[in-house]
This record gives sequence, C-alpha cells and structure tokens, in this order.
Amino acid sequence: MKKVLKYILYVFGIGVALLVAMNIFVPVYVFDEPVPFHGDYLLNPYQDIDSTYWKCCNFHGHTRQYGGVTNGRNNGNAVYDSMYRLFGYDHVGISDYNKVNVFENDKDPGYIPGYEHGYNIWKTHQVCLGSKKVRRIDYFFYQTLSHKQHMLNKLSEQNRVVAVAHPSFVDGSYNVRDMKYLSNYKIMEVLNGFVNSPEHWDMALSNGHLVYLIADDDTHDVLKVNDIAMRITYLNAKDNDADQLYDAFLSGKAVGVHFKLDREEKMDDKVARFKRDIPYLYRAKLDGKYFAISVSKPIKNVKFIGQNGTILKERAFKKGSDVTEAFYSIQPSDQYVRTVIQFFDNSTMWLNPVTRHESASITKQRLDHISYAWTATLWMIYLGIILLIIKLVQKYTQNKKIHIE
Repeated sequence: MKKVLKYILYVFGIGVALLVAMNIFVPVYVFDEPVPFHGDYLLNPYQDIDSTYWKCCNFHGHTRQYGGVTNGRNNGNAVYDSMYRLFGYDHVGISDYNKVNVFENDKDPGYIPGYEHGYNIWKTHQVCLGSKKVRRIDYFFYQTLSHKQHMLNKLSEQNRVVAVAHPSFVDGSYNVRDMKYLSNYKIMEVLNGFVNSPEHWDMALSNGHLVYLIADDDTHDVLKVNDIAMRITYLNAKDNDADQLYDAFLSGKAVGVHFKLDREEKMDDKVARFKRDIPYLYRAKLDGKYFAISVSKPIKNVKFIGQNGTILKERAFKKGSDVTEAFYSIQPSDQYVRTVIQFFDNSTMWLNPVTRHESASITKQRLDHISYAWTATLWMIYLGIILLIIKLVQKYTQNKKIHIE
C-alpha cells in the first residue's frame, strides 16, 4: 500500500512540476501605449447590409464528452442540434472543451470547426473558430498579461477567428485593464449566457482596438429553458455558408441579442415567443455624421455609448409610442459610437461600433513585443530555482537513506 501511495504521489508531483514549468517558461512581453481611434473617416460595419440576410447563430455550447467529465449534461450531438433547429437557428456551432466536434461537418455548408480552449483554474478561455488543430497547451495557474498575449498569438496562428470568451466570468480571468493592451484577437464574447462584459469591450474600444462582438449561450444543457436561446449572434450573410459567416464576423456585420428569460415558461412556449418576439435590425446607416438605426420592434430605450463607456445620448419611449427608429449625430470628439437598444419585453440588441480612422485602409494595431532580455533573465532565474530545489531534494533523500541505514 505504501508503494502504491508513493507511486501516486510521485506521478502527482511530476504532473504539478510540468504544469508549473508550462506556466513559467513563457516569453515576457512589453507593450506599446495604445492609440485611440482618430481621424476623419467613419467606419460603419452596417452601411451596406441587406436586412433580409440575417442568420441566427450560436457558436459557444457544449456536448457530453470525455465520458461525461466535461459539463455537457444532456447534450448529445443530435439532441443539441435538434433543439437549436427547433428555435429556427441557421447555424448551430459546437465548442467542446479542447476538442473539435465534427458532427455534420460533411452535410452542413455552414459548418465551422471550433472549440473552447482553456482548462486553467481562472477560466481564461478563448472560443476558437475555423480551427486547423487543437492547441493542447494552456497555463493552468494565474496568467499575467504576457501569458494571455502569448496564448492569443499562438491561437491566432491556428484559427481563423479567435474570440476572448466570457472575459468577466471570473475575477482574475481577463481583467478590464488587460483589454487596454491585449491585441491579435478579432472578436470578444460581449454577451454570454452566464455574464455580459460591456466594461471589457469599452476598454478595448477606448484604446483603439477594433474588436467586434459575439453573443453566445455557452450552453451546457439544451433541455433547460434558461440555457438555450438566451444570447444570440445575428450575422448578415446571404447564405449559411462558412466563408460568408466568417466574412460577416470579421467585417462587423453582426448584432448581439440578449433575449429576455422567463424561468417559469415551458420550452414550447419559449420557442413560440422566440419566433414571434426576437428583434431584427433593419437599418444602421451613416449619412455624413448622421447615424440612423431602424429595428423591427418598438423601442423602450436606446443608448449611444462612446469613449470609456460614456453614454453620449439616451432616449426613452413610452409604451404605445411604437417608435422603431433612433438617431445620433456623431460629434468630432466621438472616437467610437456603439448602440444598445432595449425593447418593451426587456430584451436588448447590441450593435458593433462606428469607429474613427485616418482612411478606409485600416490596420489593426498590435502593441505586443517580446522582450528577449527580460525573458532570458527570468528563465535563468527560474532554472536556477529549479536546480536548487532538485539539489535540496537530493540532499534530503540521501540524508534520509543514511539515517535509515
């Protein structure tokens, strides 16, 4: 029994040592100061949309995998897919933990290989879409800004779209201040079935990072009324074709909907309410500095939000007014303007921002640089500490052996 216990402790010690080694031998990054949006050119991602082309999508959800170890509960592939189709979804994405689910990959032209990356204790995760392969490495313990940037860089090499997942889900995951400096990701999961993250998004936008939104259920049990059809991404694409969906994502032709939850209603009733009450964006047109939006349902409240999350304009409407349009005149001081619309059933629609640039030719800023001097210095220190620990363990073992003899 002692030998078995000793063996288990030995294997456990090696495992912890490997996790620690993975966590410390990471390049050290230094970051330039960000440059906020500026210039005379206003980029409106919705300028040329066709309102008949909206595709209802979910990209973040889990099925039962690894013998039920992961939290997929009742979600077999067929059940998962059929429940979303019941609501009328055009694209049903699966993002199992560190595994690409190939269900219907040969049948669905809109199939996008994806997965949720990450198994660290602070849930610093990423939703990866258009995945070439799964990156098995993660940093299990606390992650510094260098850890997060390095992981985003590596994932961006292996995936067509990388989204920062539920950034405000756990304190210590993605801090709001992180978004000032992090770059080389294209999408942020601003709306998630567990938590919304507007502060993280505004921090990124306020510092000149052209990052668009995604809205996902993060489904773990599709048979529960409070776990499906809650956060919805609508992509403006003519067909449910993977390339068109990617293009809509990357060009910002997306809106996020936070659909009102009624925990007491039955699933059939929710399906009917969803199909009846889900709002649509008809128009978001920029004419000079005049930004006009039009939606499918009467507006209860509309907010135009700018730098540092400041409300630039807010207007509320009384029930029965049937107002479906809102307007904002973009000022020279407005570096970006994003819109949140609330409806009378308390569902909300979130639009991607109108942003300022010097010209129509836009290059997304990168702030990260590897500091090879700092990296070499820290790695030498870590290596020295490891060698010292090995020496101390060897000395302790030898002394114990001599004492026994």
